[in-house]
Amino acid sequence: MAPAAANYRHAAWLVLMHFKAHKQNSAELIDKYASDIQNRSGLVDISLGVIRNLVFIDSLIAQISGRKINRISEKVLNCLRISVYELVFTNQADYAIVNEAVNLANKTGSKKASGFVNAILRNICRAIKNKSADLKISEPAKTLPLGPGIGCEFNIDILPDAKKFRIEYLSCAFSLPLWLVEQFLAQLGYEQTLNICFASNRKPSIYARPNKLKLTAEELCEKFKTEDVDCELVEQFNMVKINKPGNIAELKSFKEGLFTVQDITSSSVVPLLNPQPGWKVLDLCAAPGTKTMQIAELLANTGLIIATDKNSQRLKKIDENIQRLTATSVRLIDYKTFIQKSGDFAPFDAVLADVPCSNTGVLSRRTEVRGRLDEKILKILKKTQSEILNLAASFVKTDGKICYSTCSILKQENSDAIEAFIRQRPEFKLEKEKLILPSAGTYDCDGGYAAVLIKIR
Repeated sequence: MAPAAANYRHAAWLVLMHFKAHKQNSAELIDKYASDIQNRSGLVDISLGVIRNLVFIDSLIAQISGRKINRISEKVLNCLRISVYELVFTNQADYAIVNEAVNLANKTGSKKASGFVNAILRNICRAIKNKSADLKISEPAKTLPLGPGIGCEFNIDILPDAKKFRIEYLSCAFSLPLWLVEQFLAQLGYEQTLNICFASNRKPSIYARPNKLKLTAEELCEKFKTEDVDCELVEQFNMVKINKPGNIAELKSFKEGLFTVQDITSSSVVPLLNPQPGWKVLDLCAAPGTKTMQIAELLANTGLIIATDKNSQRLKKIDENIQRLTATSVRLIDYKTFIQKSGDFAPFDAVLADVPCSNTGVLSRRTEVRGRLDEKILKILKKTQSEILNLAASFVKTDGKICYSTCSILKQENSDAIEAFIRQRPEFKLEKEKLILPSAGTYDCDGGYAAVLIKIR
């Protein structure tokens, strides 16, 4: 059982104290410490906000305090991180943020620690000039970009020179690994990289995809309104944007299986495959089952979907979705059992291979990735992706299709991987592919890639 936390800031402090990017996902820790917190949204905002902007926050703390980060105790440092996030990235009153920080430092540290926290935060308050500065006219080295066009302006330099040190500037301003920024720039150029940086640091919107077995997007929007859900219909994507999510799992419409939470980009993968009623489909990396359920909807619960995943524990989540969404065409099979008995099911009309990847398209949602990913891990992932794609190829029939998808925007995991596969397996040809870059626009979205391959002989 998680230790009790007096308020959402204390709960966020507990999340940060236990968070290790290489060991767990931030969402799991948030769930652990959210049970007794009324303001869950505050806990989520602070926890994810700090992790998402950690490089900049730590850089500012070090600069203002004159101390290296590793010379500040972890208890005190996390008090400071929470408060710096609130000072720079929110519109709350400075005095209230500082007072709360001092109280938190007293509770979790000591009076001496609270004095140190108070001094650092007051110096940061004095250094902030304008929290809604126009990026077009403000000095880049003095202004942290908060969104397209808007930034938090300081009266001191807080970032590297944007012209001389472009990679270092983007890395610090958006808390992204240097090597990743370098790859984005080489692949996409500065303007697209800048847009990706903004999208990677946005607070992602929540979209509901209607269960087409039961209702349309228009009908779901009307249903939400009867439950007092602040929402809007997004016609071009046949989805509903939920503006103030709250606890979605408690909605009657969720319990009745009327919708699934899914990002716009993720929801575009299965339609690209275009599965037809009566098809036999294999979902190789199915957990948590969002795309599996989407296939079931497009098959109109006809045919057969075999869903499996190497992580047997995550198969339980798929089963929950099957029951909630009444996807009767889905059959769950343990991965080892499926491999042993694959001859009983193959060949398939289509195989979905939603492979493990770097998650570079979902950095705003998977905040821990920027502290976890490195080039060594990327090499391991590429090998795994190739193995899964070749495995998928062994199960598909002639004239059948493979849909390969990632939530990465790196070329080596996407089009390069497909080109390498086709060179090795000339019996396949590329039918179509789609790369979507993350966006911070009106209908914001994650980034991702999908390709459909046909077995021609």
